[in-house]
Amino acid sequence: MNFGATSIITLFCLLVFNYTGVATADIISVRPLEKVKTGKAPQFSTLSYDGRLLYVTNYASNEVSVVDVSSRKKVATFYAGYEPLGITASPSGDKIFVANRSNGLIKVISTTTYRVLDDIKVGGRPTNLIVSPSGVHIYVANWGKGKYGKIDIIDTATHRILAEVQIGIAPIAGAVSRLGDFVYMACAGSNDIWILDTNKRKVLKQIPVGVKPNGVAISPDGYTLYVTNGATNDLSVLDLLDLEETQRIRVGSKPFSVVVDKKGRIFILESGDNSVSILDSDLKKIGSFSVGQKSVDIDLSLDGRLAFVTSEKNNRLHVFEIR
Repeated sequence: MNFGATSIITLFCLLVFNYTGVATADIISVRPLEKVKTGKAPQFSTLSYDGRLLYVTNYASNEVSVVDVSSRKKVATFYAGYEPLGITASPSGDKIFVANRSNGLIKVISTTTYRVLDDIKVGGRPTNLIVSPSGVHIYVANWGKGKYGKIDIIDTATHRILAEVQIGIAPIAGAVSRLGDFVYMACAGSNDIWILDTNKRKVLKQIPVGVKPNGVAISPDGYTLYVTNGATNDLSVLDLLDLEETQRIRVGSKPFSVVVDKKGRIFILESGDNSVSILDSDLKKIGSFSVGQKSVDIDLSLDGRLAFVTSEKNNRLHVFEIR
């Protein structure tokens, strides 16, 4: 068959693009692998520094489940205090920090014995934890005792509270810059992002976003912050150089957690739809997959080949293969 120049271009377009107009090379294929039984009402998860283990807090059974990433099997369970929520592991690999929401404690737990090493009394209602890249500090998203929340800054070696900084209402999720000089905290009650200068330990700026921001994630280059807005069903995109919101796009129902892989692809957990949507760095949808009911958190393995989603209603950690 003899093709003219126009026909060749048309054929190329048909081969490269699918019916949605998205290049097929960009489409992500996701396959369910495992449903790991956890404790009751699993909430947040965090990887060990070496990426071999995933720690999952179980809010209703007061414990943490330990899952081996390679085998996708639960290998241990340990007591984590009353109503554990946020969790993070120190880069040194020897400690885990767990937020106990109701009694205002941060449990410090050994990764070798799984025994409680210390109780840090931050007060208020701590919900989530962020560790600095250096591993020197933990930043606590704390609802506080009154109307406004706070960020508690903790020394990971001494377990001392170094500072408390008042921020907006109901802080629930945060992220730290690559150099550790800024913390970006989402306040679900005041509908804004608070930026903490970690060197001065002062608020640098407050940026309004959508209603009920629940999750935050930073792009691999460190220049963009993505914020899920649970009540307006959209994603705020913030420029971290100009410190302003540049756009807001519609996503699925009740977006909660969000994570970005090394390629800049954005995984948004949409709890109202029981699904995860995947966007490329240009904010175009390139995939989606179904998850369990009342899913709370999403995490990725270090190589980006596995996705982990906690399902509060099903008491399961759902594991997916990303291709």
